[in-house]
Amino acid sequence: MSPYVGKALWRTGLVVLVMLISSYILNNNLLGPFSAFIKGPQGASLDRLTRVVHHWGSPVPVRNFPLVVLLELEQQSIEQLSPNSHLFDRGQLAQLTKKILAYQPKGIFLDFDLRYPSNEGGVLSAGDQQLLALLKGVGTPLLLPDAIALGEPLSRLSPFLHTVKAQVFYDSDGLTRKIPRPRPGQPVAASLGLYCLGLGLDLRDANRCQQSVAPGNPGSEGKRIVYREIRRYGSNATGSQLWPNLVAMSGLDFLNDGLVLSEATQGALFLVGRTYPQADDVHFTAIGPVQGVDIHANALLTLATYRSFSETLGWGPVLLVVPLVVFVALWLTYSITDGWLRASRFQGFVQALIETAVAAWFLFFAGVVILQYTGHFLDYLYPIVAFQMGALFLKLFAGGKKNENSTSDKGQEVADKLKEVVQGIGDG
Repeated sequence: MSPYVGKALWRTGLVVLVMLISSYILNNNLLGPFSAFIKGPQGASLDRLTRVVHHWGSPVPVRNFPLVVLLELEQQSIEQLSPNSHLFDRGQLAQLTKKILAYQPKGIFLDFDLRYPSNEGGVLSAGDQQLLALLKGVGTPLLLPDAIALGEPLSRLSPFLHTVKAQVFYDSDGLTRKIPRPRPGQPVAASLGLYCLGLGLDLRDANRCQQSVAPGNPGSEGKRIVYREIRRYGSNATGSQLWPNLVAMSGLDFLNDGLVLSEATQGALFLVGRTYPQADDVHFTAIGPVQGVDIHANALLTLATYRSFSETLGWGPVLLVVPLVVFVALWLTYSITDGWLRASRFQGFVQALIETAVAAWFLFFAGVVILQYTGHFLDYLYPIVAFQMGALFLKLFAGGKKNENSTSDKGQEVADKLKEVVQGIGDG
């Protein structure tokens, strides 16, 4: 075994050991408020991975999962279908939903506040009455963000109406990275509800729906989303999307027969929401401001592609991936510094310069590949922090031994001098 292979193995073992020890310390909050200084950078490192795959096409979704159709009410749709109104015209929404029902969808999510009639005083407008009649007669699972619609409880209107959680989850830094995980007795997230409908599950069986997603850490407040750019093609709904199971088009184009009724579109999942004006429902994410309905679409397609909400890698995969990647990176580094540059006076400088950089790039690339094909996040900075901490401990230990040896040598030198003096006195 070459010396730099052994050196790489030793340093890799040190990284794993420091990771395990520091993880135990952080999980048990042994550092108190100082834990935040170590935990804080994790979100930023995972966000960098998100920004990379944001412009990458995703793997093919699971088989037999229906097409996802995103119908957005953008500026042109709003101006033509509901001019001069802060609420989208309920009659037009009824027509849009009625046309969706012709595709025999597996599920529909209307991302609108429909709790109250559009007229003040609880008076139903003509559009309200059309929408209410449609809701009462609907025979397809239809998801709404509130438990009442136009002043009526959903349970009274139709057994096919379901309340879902449409609110997004903000992390402490104000970014939306997660969708709330299911809680007993509470509505499921809109994306999870649509996912369960796509699998053919009944939303009234809440436990089975919740169990359709990997449980992950039951103590976590939410699960991370893999964001990908949703492309708008105007009236051309056939343009390719980075999510291959997605069709995005405007509500106006849909009403004008922009979506062909076919075997692919029949039985699809539909999401309908406003994207204009943008300030009304915009949320900040790692990739910038994103409309609420786009967040739901990304969360749903994360589920459809990876079969569960994305999570950070568990310790089992981490202890398989990280040591391998760190070893390869360090082996390459020491092959250069201890091999090619062994006789160079710049050996130590080059090693200090590239040792951490090479390992960071290898871990980052591994994190991108893992996110792309599994939907899981690898915190690539954590092993680098562990490596730096391990190197610091080694320097402290080596410095202590050096000082100890130096002190011993000086003591021996003093003893030898005293011995010479005593011998000189005796000779005299």
